[in-house]
Formats: sequence, C-alpha cells, structure tokens
Amino acid sequence: MRTCEKCGLSIGDAATFCTVCGARAASPTAGAASATPDSRVAQDGGNGIDRAVGQDDRASRGQEDAPSRRLREAALPMHEARDCETTDPAKAVALYRQAILALLEAASDPLDREAVRHDLLVIFDRLSLVLKREGRPKEALEEIDCAASLGLLDCRDQGIKGHRESLRKRRESLHRVLEAEAVPH
Repeated sequence: MRTCEKCGLSIGDAATFCTVCGARAASPTAGAASATPDSRVAQDGGNGIDRAVGQDDRASRGQEDAPSRRLREAALPMHEARDCETTDPAKAVALYRQAILALLEAASDPLDREAVRHDLLVIFDRLSLVLKREGRPKEALEEIDCAASLGLLDCRDQGIKGHRESLRKRRESLHRVLEAEAVPH
C-alpha cells in the first residue's frame, strides 16, 4: 500500500487521489481527457461518454485559450477508454486514470467548470464499473472515494444526477461485497 506524499496517510495502490487530503497520488501513468468548458455537451451514442459538440466563437476562429484547448484535448483518452472497456479492460482503466489526471491538470481551477465536473463524474462512474466487473472491488471503491473527496458526489449540476446516483449505489454495493469478503467462512 502506498502513502500520500502530502499527508503521509495510507492510500490504495491504485488510488488516483488521497481520500483524506485530496492530494493527487503519484502515478505511473500520467496524461490526458475531457470537454471544452464553454461548449455544449452531447451523449456519444448513448454510451455514457460525453463529447464536446460545438466551440464558442473564439475556439472556432482559432482563438481558444490554452486551458480550454487542454480540456478539449483531454477528452481523447476518455473516448478511447470507452471503446476498449470490454476488449482490453486494463487499457481502459489506465486511460480513464490518465483522463482524470489530465482534466485536473488542464486548468488552474478545473472543478469550477461544470463540463469538467460532468466529465469527471462520467469517468469515475465508468472506471469504477470496469474495475468492479474485473473483480477488483477494492480498487473500484477507492476510485469512488476519490470522486467523493473531490466533491463530485455532492455537486448539484444539471445532467449528472444519473452518474452521481450510480456512483453512490455502486459505493454501497462495493462496501457490502468487501464486508462479505472480510467475514471468515
């Protein structure tokens, strides 16, 4: 088990963030994912992954600011991860984690942007689902706890209620699974 570099408390081996202080955990993979903060967002074929569908006038004229461009470019691993969830779950997990880091590093205050909060909730929802399906309930719970430590389970943005509720229900389910595994037979 790793320890948080900021507060020194134990964090899971796969945790992206410390659930105590919220600091980003050192990760072997770092990279990119998400949406344009000033764009409209649409469902990508109903699969739960969002895509930016329209740039504001500055972006369409090539005058997009650097944080907005980084946020838009951060969406690429998120979409690639969704495409390989069933064929290569390990790659999907790595890409989702890469997307989380990229979103949080793309702007000085990324969580102030509704589109970023939305994409992060989608990513944590999909990531925890893949981990649960792969028989890794502890890691799935750690990722949900990371989302909670970022305040994503408490935000009241439009359009993310379903992902927020999915994460809450999955969290309860994973707690039950882990408690059942802990009981000696």
